[in-house]
Amino acid sequence: MKITPSLAKIGKQFGILLALLVVLIAIVYCSSRLLLGSVRDSLISHAAPAARYEEAVARFEKLQSSDGLTINPVARSILLTHGHRTDKVVVFFHGYSTSPQQFRQLGERFFQLGYNVLIPRLPQHGMADRKLENLSRLRAEQLRDCADAGVDVAAGLGDKVYVGGLSAGGVLAAWIAEHRKEVSRVLLVAPALTLGRRAGSPLQRLAIGLISFLPDVPTDLFSSDPYAREYAYPGFSAKALGQLQKMSSATFVEALDKPPVVQDIILVTTESDHTVSNFATWQLIGLWYRKGLRKFVSVDFARYADPA
Repeated sequence: MKITPSLAKIGKQFGILLALLVVLIAIVYCSSRLLLGSVRDSLISHAAPAARYEEAVARFEKLQSSDGLTINPVARSILLTHGHRTDKVVVFFHGYSTSPQQFRQLGERFFQLGYNVLIPRLPQHGMADRKLENLSRLRAEQLRDCADAGVDVAAGLGDKVYVGGLSAGGVLAAWIAEHRKEVSRVLLVAPALTLGRRAGSPLQRLAIGLISFLPDVPTDLFSSDPYAREYAYPGFSAKALGQLQKMSSATFVEALDKPPVVQDIILVTTESDHTVSNFATWQLIGLWYRKGLRKFVSVDFARYADPA
C-alpha cells in the first residue's frame, strides 16, 4: 500500500505529539510524587508523650493559657478529668471552621462513663472576632503540632488513648493513625481527606492543594441554630483548606509505604455529606488493608430523607 506524503506527514506529527504527551504526563507524575513526598517529610510526627497525669494537666494548662483574650471563651479547648489518671481517655478533634464546643455534649457523656476527655481547639479557630482572615493564616504544620500535642497530653491522662475526629478533625485523626503508637483506637467521622464526592487520585489531591493560592471565599456555613454562631466562623478560607489537604496528602503518601501504627480503625460515613469524598476515604482504608490493617469496622448512614 502506497502512503501519500501528506498522510505520512500527519502520522509523523501525531507520533511527535503523542511522545510529547507521554513525556508531559511523566513529568507531571514525577513532580507530583516529589512534591507529595516533600509534604510528607515536612509533616512527620514530633512525639513527646506525657508520662504522668500531673504533667499532662500542666501541658494542657500551658496550651490554654497561651490563648489570651483573642479566643472566644466558648471556643476554648476543653479538658474534663476525674482528677487522676483513668483507664481510658478520649480525644475529639472538631471540624473545620468550628470549635471544641461542637463535641462538648459528647465529651460530657464519655466523662460520665468514666473517661478523661480532651477536646483541643484547632489552630486559628475559635477567635473572638470570627474573621475569615484568621483561618487564612492556618498552616499544615500547625495542624500536625495540634494532633501531636493532643496525643501527648492524652498519654498522661489515661492508660488507653482513643482518638476521634470529624471532617477536618478526621484528617488529623487519620494522620495520628499513621504516626502515634500511643493510641489504641481511631474513629474517623466523614474525614475531609479530599473535597468532592469522587475526588481521590494523587493528581486530584495535588490540584485541590493548589486552592491554598486562592483568595478567601465567604460562604455562609451556619445552620439555623443560633448558638452555633457563638463559636463558629461565618465561612471558610480556601487557603486553610489547601493546608488541610497537605495534611491529608502526607497521610496518603505515608500509607503507600507502611501500615498505620494504630491497628484498630472505625469509620463513619454518610451519603448525605456532599462535601467530603467517601471515595478517597475508602482509598485510604484500602491502602491500610494492603499494608496489614488488623481491625476495621465501618458504619454508613443512608442519605437523609426530609420527612416534609
